[in-house]
Amino acid sequence: MAMEDPDVLEVERVVSAPEGDIDIVEKALPSILTEHVAEHGDDTALRWKRYGVWQEFTWTEYYERVEAFALGLEEYGFGDGDVLFTIGYNRPHQLWAWMAAQSLGGMAAPNYEDMLPDDIRDQLQLMEPHVVYAEDQEMVDKLLLIADDVPSLETIVYRDPKGMFRYDDHEDPEIVDYADVEARGRERREELGEAYLQEKIEAIDPNSPAMLPPTSGTTGMPKRVKLSHFNFVNLANAAIEIDPLPKESDYFSYLPMAWVGEQMILIAAAFVGGWTANFPEQPATEQEDLREIGPEIIFSSPRTYEAWVADIKAKIENTTRLKKFVYEKAMQVGHEYADYVSGDNADEEMPTSLKAKHWLYYWIAYRPILDKVGLKRAKNVYTGGGPLGEEHFSFYHALGVPLKQIWGQSEVCGFVTMHRDDDIQVDTVGQVFPNVEVGITPKGELVVRGPVVTSGYYNMPEKTEEALVDVPASEASGESGELDSPGRWLHTDDFGAITEDGHIKIFDRMDDVLELTDGTAIAPVSVEAKLKFNPYVKEALVVGDGRESLAAVLNIRYDNVAEWADQRDIQYAGYRDLTQKPPVLELLREVVAETNADLDDPIERFLILFKEFDADDGEMTRTGKIRREVVTNRYQQLIDGIYAGESEIEMDVTITYQDGRESTEYGRMAVVDVAEPLEPEVEQ
Repeated sequence: MAMEDPDVLEVERVVSAPEGDIDIVEKALPSILTEHVAEHGDDTALRWKRYGVWQEFTWTEYYERVEAFALGLEEYGFGDGDVLFTIGYNRPHQLWAWMAAQSLGGMAAPNYEDMLPDDIRDQLQLMEPHVVYAEDQEMVDKLLLIADDVPSLETIVYRDPKGMFRYDDHEDPEIVDYADVEARGRERREELGEAYLQEKIEAIDPNSPAMLPPTSGTTGMPKRVKLSHFNFVNLANAAIEIDPLPKESDYFSYLPMAWVGEQMILIAAAFVGGWTANFPEQPATEQEDLREIGPEIIFSSPRTYEAWVADIKAKIENTTRLKKFVYEKAMQVGHEYADYVSGDNADEEMPTSLKAKHWLYYWIAYRPILDKVGLKRAKNVYTGGGPLGEEHFSFYHALGVPLKQIWGQSEVCGFVTMHRDDDIQVDTVGQVFPNVEVGITPKGELVVRGPVVTSGYYNMPEKTEEALVDVPASEASGESGELDSPGRWLHTDDFGAITEDGHIKIFDRMDDVLELTDGTAIAPVSVEAKLKFNPYVKEALVVGDGRESLAAVLNIRYDNVAEWADQRDIQYAGYRDLTQKPPVLELLREVVAETNADLDDPIERFLILFKEFDADDGEMTRTGKIRREVVTNRYQQLIDGIYAGESEIEMDVTITYQDGRESTEYGRMAVVDVAEPLEPEVEQ
């Protein structure tokens, strides 16, 4: 009997883009930048708000900043194949630094600004860079804490000079000002001439790595994905082919720059499409600055869309009766409208009377709401980086926001599928991008191949071999027959399905699907998304693997619950105390009971955790995803107590702060039976 080859993947079905493939482009990202400068040099490429004023940079000025930093960076030994480790907020300087590294034949490795020192050390040891870009003194201090453990580290370039005079004489590693690096670069340009960097750019191999974005790290230390110029450019071309926008359309950059989706837009889509990237003044002013720009292009994570919905619903809950009445009438019309856009009636013609009513309510109700959020001018609106619940998705369509779901991961530049304008289905993540193929295995795992797929992980050959496998052409049948040639498929580890019309559905991660004792399989993320549609729930962990029923551990959305409590004169002393107030427990019991009405397998018991799930505690990724295995193991005592029928559970939890300090916190949490309303308690 023939032995099955473990290195060959069986793929049952393959789908590709409904509109067909497009031309493949063999260019490096800095080459695209220089072409744009030549053709549209005076167009606005970037805006950055400083001291309340938006500073503008043309494409010509953009390249001049890249050139200056590149030539200065070269003075510190940076060259072909080197890694520039960057950590900082959304600033044009970090973007210029990426492009400078690429122009010299190197690659950039962005990191989340709130990383802990130990995590920074692990990443530096993996990539061994000798030059690091850091935003400010806080980030420089984190680097210095672990510098002795990173022999490769020679130079730290800081962007914000505030407080940095203390480090003027620091030598190991050397600490230098970004402005000084640029100044040295301008001097070298006078010596070397304008053709010097251009020749280096022309020599870049498009298939060489351009970026090393981190994976989400849901199962352990984030890996570094090698993404080439070829990957980014061809994905950007495909995306703009589907959703074109005029040049100088505004994009607002506030998602972490370490997130691959942000990189794809900033260094690829913005280049190809000629879009203008806008950077906020500081993290605290992001929402205000977003509203001020009112961008045409919005790309955000599910957490952001969930937070906006929660904020809108909380404000409506606390507004006047008249405004609440108008809102409720408007949303009745909106949900009927959304049903024709992305719901059950999507294949039917929308009645003219409904279009007219929706237009009227747009000016009365929807537009003022969208203006508050910053979505008033939004035309191309996307969510990605995780699943957004159907309720949230429909909510935005009810307001007239043309929200589309994107599915992908770091290993594919962030994008694999996307909804098309005339084919938005609320329960799918859209159809495949041009030049990309998505397959499904007998076990239900989705696999991907095409020009967007990584060549592997940086310095992790064994992980690369696990992720990328071969499949014979004879074993994979596409929509129009057999594939032309064998190729390497990427394991996504996502459990999903392919619909008859070629849409992709995502249920959950392969390892995260729960199975109750009766054999019922449940995707917990879909249940959690339903819970988070309520404005009082921020996070939810749904458990029940190997149990008879579901249970949940919840985080409240503190600002909204606090306002609810204040209006009812409920006294509390901070987050922990508020979570255990009987009226709050009853409020959340009603939320869970309402959610259960839409579930075949209801949540029977829950508790509210006395602290929020936190990335610093290793409970969430930096992109806001729950690290399910970590959290389940950490709170196994609570989970066991819920299923043991306990009415109250006590627990000590170690809390980690951003500077690495730790403390032990004690909490006592009530377990709530969803079927049993709580008796009102008189406050003493």
